[in-house]
Amino acid sequence: MKKNKPKQRMNYVVVKENGMFIAKCSDLDLECPGATEQEAIANLEDALALYFEDLPGPADG
Repeated sequence: MKKNKPKQRMNYVVVKENGMFIAKCSDLDLECPGATEQEAIANLEDALALYFEDLPGPADG
């Protein structure tokens, strides 16, 4: 059985720059663009999922 990793919560803001929306997570110094605010947030969520997927869990050492 696969164990689910605990959900991480990060603070972020979305700003509009040069006609694009940018979702910014200052906790990890990560920014993701999108054509819409929702797309930028979705891109940031994907990037955060990949970031936390690569971190070792308590059982991994």
